[in-house]
Amino acid sequence: MSALRERVFYAVLDLFYPPHCAACSAPFSEGERAFLCADCESKIERIDQSHVCRCGCPLPEVLDLCPQCAAEGERVLEQIRSFGWYEEREDPDHVLSALIKIFKYGGERALAPLLAQYLDEAGRSLRPQIEQITFVPMLPKDERERGFNQAELLARELGKLWGIPVVRALEKIKETKPQASLRSRDARRENIRGAFRLAKFTPCASILIADDVCTTSATLTECASVLKKDGGVEKIYGLTIARGAQKNIRVEDV
Repeated sequence: MSALRERVFYAVLDLFYPPHCAACSAPFSEGERAFLCADCESKIERIDQSHVCRCGCPLPEVLDLCPQCAAEGERVLEQIRSFGWYEEREDPDHVLSALIKIFKYGGERALAPLLAQYLDEAGRSLRPQIEQITFVPMLPKDERERGFNQAELLARELGKLWGIPVVRALEKIKETKPQASLRSRDARRENIRGAFRLAKFTPCASILIADDVCTTSATLTECASVLKKDGGVEKIYGLTIARGAQKNIRVEDV
């Protein structure tokens, strides 16, 4: 698109769709182009990536594992990373949660590049280990109803940023309840058990699974189990925009 055409395009677009913040709807000043206003951007509660457990929760420097991971022992996922915290209940101040809901349920696909930047920020240290990127799949009928798979859009945008191939390594084959409707870790694991199978893809030594939200890691773990057992992938990583149920791990908890 030429510079003149681009100016005309955005002038017409702004006439019918004045640019505004995706979270609070505050109008932007003339010529300003962004998804979030500075105030909403400052409200995003990022996870400190300097010292996190393998499940992605931040830890005190003297700990290597949170109590839950220490009790579980060996895991199929090498590491999970998440950019920020997610809140299921409606909260106007919880900007990251609002963005994810607008993207996922409101059909705002234009948010995918911004959210992929958040994935990049959280997972940058994992990038040297990753050969391929994949995503949590949906049932075909569910994807048709929504019009897209949010995890796939995120994975493909991240693949562009990292210059890493994105593959459809898994298929969903079982109807499941929404994980958010189940409160216990055991219920979520049982709900997702057997829901995925290996798709046709070229196996690799290491792969990253992208998704929007991680709460108990049940979905990522089930996907990783299939990739490891049936696909022979040695090292599997998880990366999400957000994780739910903020945990403040203390030394005295261990």
